[in-house]
Amino acid sequence: MSDAWTLGISTGCCADLALADVLPAMHHAGVEVVELATPPGHFDPVDLDHLNRAKALLTELRLHPLSIHAPFGGTLDLAHPNPDHRDAAVNGLAEVARALRDLGGAIVVVHASDRSRGADSEARLRDALDSLLRVDRACAETGIRMALETPLPHLVGGQPSEFDWLLTRLPSTTGVCLDVGHVNLGRHFDAFLEVTGPRLIHVHVHDNRGEYDDHLPPGEGRIDWRLVFDGLRRVEYDGCLMLELGCHRDLAAHFRNALAALHRLLGRRAHS
Repeated sequence: MSDAWTLGISTGCCADLALADVLPAMHHAGVEVVELATPPGHFDPVDLDHLNRAKALLTELRLHPLSIHAPFGGTLDLAHPNPDHRDAAVNGLAEVARALRDLGGAIVVVHASDRSRGADSEARLRDALDSLLRVDRACAETGIRMALETPLPHLVGGQPSEFDWLLTRLPSTTGVCLDVGHVNLGRHFDAFLEVTGPRLIHVHVHDNRGEYDDHLPPGEGRIDWRLVFDGLRRVEYDGCLMLELGCHRDLAAHFRNALAALHRLLGRRAHS
């Protein structure tokens, strides 16, 4: 199945750079498929001027925006204890889905929550579920598919049993984004893959050394990539491997080297 996997890169590698500074480097590295990130100052898909400039640049550079990573963190949390903040997060995600539709994309990647697990985890999971149901409906109405990302292990929903609790209560059409780095930190790759099953529609790829979310190029950390690729083949995944990298001074070379490393690990020849 690996021959069917498309390789792409997320623009979120450098959150402090504007989208217009990152996309040309991707083009020069031979990238064709991208995920748009939405940190403040990087790209605001709700801002019409930002959206139009992004559309023009993507067209000029012949980059396909397959997916967008929805805003997250702080009050933009689908499991926030304050219902007004949850409503704002849901409404914002609906606008992001409409923006991605206008750009010609297909997948909105969302976090259930970025709150740490604690005494109120059950309440936070219930609130996350309510919010996710609303976001999923909004995405479906827009013709975009929602992909729930596997969280870091210390966050609400970050354990396979919690993630499964959410998935079994969401529509069967709800997708999953498997973040390889996240599940490696919890040593839960196989468990999350079993929970996810045929819902898997997107994969975030990056390496780490087992302690922190390092976002290293594949092969520079301790992840067993043979285990990862065998698992993806086992569930017949046929989507995109989307690199989520840390920042680097020479972005084009950084992207090019990371793609080459991923090709080597896949055992196939890199191409421009």
